[in-house]
Amino acid sequence: MNGGEGYVVYYRYQNLMKFFIASPWQNADIVKNLSVALATRGHTIYSFLDNGANVVGGGPSIEESEESFPNSISNWENNPATKEIFESDMKALKESDVVILLEPSGRSSLAEAGIAYGMGKKIVVVGRVAHPSIVLYNICENRYASTDEFLASLGGGAA
Repeated sequence: MNGGEGYVVYYRYQNLMKFFIASPWQNADIVKNLSVALATRGHTIYSFLDNGANVVGGGPSIEESEESFPNSISNWENNPATKEIFESDMKALKESDVVILLEPSGRSSLAEAGIAYGMGKKIVVVGRVAHPSIVLYNICENRYASTDEFLASLGGGAA
């Protein structure tokens, strides 16, 4: 490998990031599409689609709202699977470089963003903020109107 090729590979490696997508179930299709677009660019992604919650909740027909998710699990407060999901989420937050707060967000998404902010992570919001009066959004370093705008900001296109 000549010096030019080595430089390009080194440069691309330096720009790869680990993203945590904080989003409620209602955004599942957007999360999946965003995950594919980021993975195509060589990034690592973690979201609720990866944490096993759909298995715990009874398979692919998991409830559409996070308010009903705990009710879909028998004795969720003492269910070891919910603790595993929590631990998996916390591990992924610790390992992430950037947390994407995908709008419309829910309470759990905002909590995850707040936890990540406390860990010193970069937070970005993607999508139209429905309740801009919520001061928590000030933790977001960047705001993007759409996933397309966010992906364009990363540059480089497909890996």
